[in-house]
Formats: sequence, C-alpha cells, structure tokens
Amino acid sequence: MIHALPNLRRTLAIALAAILLFGALVSIPTANASESLVLAVTEQTVNIDYGRKITIFVKIDTGTDPKEIQTLRTLFKPDGGNTIWSYLYPVHTNDKNNISLTFEIPTGPGSYYPPGAEFNIKVEVTDTDGIFYSVNLPDKVEYLDPDEDWQRVAGNGFTVIYYGVSRSQVEDLVETIDHRIPTLQATLGVTETPDFKAIVFPSVQAATPSFPPVSQTATDQYLFAGFAQPEYRLFVQGQMNSTTFTHELAHLYTHEAVSDAFVGALPAWLNEGLARFLESGSSQNSNKRLLSQVRPNELLALSHMASIPGKSRDVFIFYPQAGAIVGYIVEEFGHEKMANYLAAVNNGGTINGSFKEVYGKSIYEVENDWRAEFDAAPLPINEETPEATDSTSDLDRTGVPLVGFEPVKTGPETGSDAGSGQPAQTAAANPFPTVTPELPLPGFPGFVEEKPAPNWFVAGIAIALSVIIGVWLFLSRRKMPKQKS
Repeated sequence: MIHALPNLRRTLAIALAAILLFGALVSIPTANASESLVLAVTEQTVNIDYGRKITIFVKIDTGTDPKEIQTLRTLFKPDGGNTIWSYLYPVHTNDKNNISLTFEIPTGPGSYYPPGAEFNIKVEVTDTDGIFYSVNLPDKVEYLDPDEDWQRVAGNGFTVIYYGVSRSQVEDLVETIDHRIPTLQATLGVTETPDFKAIVFPSVQAATPSFPPVSQTATDQYLFAGFAQPEYRLFVQGQMNSTTFTHELAHLYTHEAVSDAFVGALPAWLNEGLARFLESGSSQNSNKRLLSQVRPNELLALSHMASIPGKSRDVFIFYPQAGAIVGYIVEEFGHEKMANYLAAVNNGGTINGSFKEVYGKSIYEVENDWRAEFDAAPLPINEETPEATDSTSDLDRTGVPLVGFEPVKTGPETGSDAGSGQPAQTAAANPFPTVTPELPLPGFPGFVEEKPAPNWFVAGIAIALSVIIGVWLFLSRRKMPKQKS
C-alpha cells in the first residue's frame, strides 16, 4: 500500500497535466489554417475592364457552416521587389458550405498599375471563435488589355509581351538584346535576375494610354516612347527599338544591383549614365554628341548632376555627359570595378566613399581627368562636397522620351550656371527621360524654356512707325481725286 502511493500521485499528476494542456489547446485560437480547416477555391473568374478595374469572382468551400464566419477580406499584391499587400472587405453570400464573393482591383486614375502587372490574391476568413484561415487563389491575374491578341517571345532573362508587331521583328529584337546581356551583367554585377517583362505596343500612340500619368501635355503630344518601372520588374515600350529596349532593361538590372540600398541610392548621373552607356556598351555616341554640340565651358559640374536639371539646355547636355562620364569610368578602369562599386553601395556604402574605396580616387578627381579629355578646365575639388543623392527617385519610374523629333532652336543661353560652382536649377519630382533627347522637347514636364524679357524700346518704335504709316495712308487717300462714274 505504501509503495502504491507514489504511483498514484504520479498518475494523478500526469492526468492533471493532460487536462490542463487540453484546456489550453481548446482556448487558444489556431493561427494556422492547415491544422484545423483547409479552405478550397472551387471557382475563379476574372473580368478586365482595361484602364478602369479588374473584377474577380471567387467561390470557396469552407467545409463548415458559413454562419460561423465573422469577417472576410481579400488581399492582392502585384509581383515585384518592392510591392505591398492591399486589402478590402468584399460583400459575400453564403450557400451551405460555400462562400461566394466578388471584388474589384481599381486600375484607373489614382490607382494606376502598368500593363503586365501580375497580381497574387488571397482570401482571409475569421470565424466567431477568432480562429483565422486563409487561402491563396490558384491563378495569378495578369493585367493586360483583353481586346488585344498578346503574344510572347522569351529572351535571356526577359520576356517580350506584344501585339500588332510581326513575330519575326520581335525575334530579331530579342536576338540583338541577348547579345548585350553579358555586358549588362559584367558592368552591373547582376548575373541572376527575375524574369523581367517588356510590354511592347505597336506604336507610341497605342502605348501612351497605358503609361503612368505624368502630364496632359505628355499624353496629348505623345512625348514618351516608354517607361521602366522596376517596382514591378517590367517596362512598357511603344517603339520597337533595340536602343530604347536596352536602355530600359539596363534600368531594371541597375535596380536589382542596388535593391538592398536605401531608396534613391544612385544619383541621376550614375543611374542615367549607366543606362546610356549600356545602350551600346561604348561611350562613343555620347562623346560624339558632346564634341559636336557642346562647348567645353558648358559641361555640367558632376556635383550638380545628382538630379536631372530643369533648364532645357542643361537637360540637353545632361544625358550625353552622363553617358560619357560613366563610359569613361568603365572603359578606363574596367567593368568589374563598376560592378564592385555598385555592390559597395548596395552594402550600405556612400556614393562618394564607396567610389574612393573601389577606385582609389575621388569622384571629382576622376571627373577632372575626364574633363581634360574635352579640353575643359578642371573644377576645384572640395572633399567636403555633400553626398549626391537622387531626390527624384528615378529608380522607381523612368520614362523614355520619343526620339526623332526635329531640333528645336532655343537660342544661345548666356550666364549659364554650368560648371560655375553655383547650384543648378532643378525640376519638380516627375518621371524623367532615360534616353537622351535629340534636343529639348517643348512642353516636356520640368523643362524650363528661358524666354527673353521684352524690349519695350523696340516695341515703342514699332508702334510709332505703324501709327505714322497709317496716318500717311489715310491722308494720301483723302487727297486722291474721285473717279467719275
């Protein structure tokens, strides 16, 4: 009997622990749906009202009485490196063990998504006991105009989605771009990428309604040929052009190279210069442009090229100069060092500090070496120059202006601040061009055309002469003899 007491106590303790554990499991809501209930999507239909909304109907088998459901919401998120989940609470109906719900993803003004955006969607349910369940919709939703016959051609790390263009033309484009991929990888240090998308329209006019809203002028005058949107890992293009294509693809690669760094990590001269240089893998085109159309004393100071300038003349200089400087750095020091430089920035280094660490010279020393190639006077080097940051965040959305415009004569500009050591005028934070304009485009957002002040002296003389001539003609007519009928 004495020996049985410890065994009895042990048995009672085990039983009490089991009761307490069971009570705890019953009282704590389950956070993992797979442990208690698996929701099953039995039906999914999608209707795309392009340019306005995506309507999605879903039927879900709950396996339980729908009356036990307390809340229901849907969540959606487009694919991409920096996208976030959005949610809404749709109206739903119950039928036995099924829930039917319809909800909309707005895609019109104020809720813009680019064509080609691919949405992940899930439904979350909470029952009256506070237990949470969720289920992912089996099919992603790709946002494309359903009225067009979209086709696809795969390239090396990218897919061209197009319509209205011959397949052979697209295949030729892909073959050209595939030959440029090794240069992008070597220069930017990115060897593995997600499958980028290139949404190609048959013309700029067809593509413009699908571009992100910039300005009514840009829309009405078809100023843009395409937009890169690294957030969604795609770009939209309205011009079948390998140069524009490579430029935009380079922006996506560059974004991947510095994706772990802070937003707007790259100054505009580096971001745009890389894309400009990688169009052909050579600085030759940019150098020719500068030598033929820009005087040495008009070259911009690199410290003032952190963002794209606002003066039209400076913008005209900015793009080829950015391509020429970056081209000089790559061709002088090698592709690998540029890749190392971007990696250092991506690991948290500063623009100036990382450059000196990798290249052994400051950015501004290299700038003066480059200026000497163009017979331009060296600029004073201030080691305390503030870090160049791109306040316009061009990495998030970059537009390509339509090339091939006739030159616009703006006249010589005097008193330019280029290279003067004075802060350059900058434009508002808008998506800016990422391919060098042939010449400044009138009405382009952020461009400031400088209009000369009116010369009132000349105007006064012109008015006085007009009055004198008018009086003389009037008096002469009165002195003329009348003709007899």
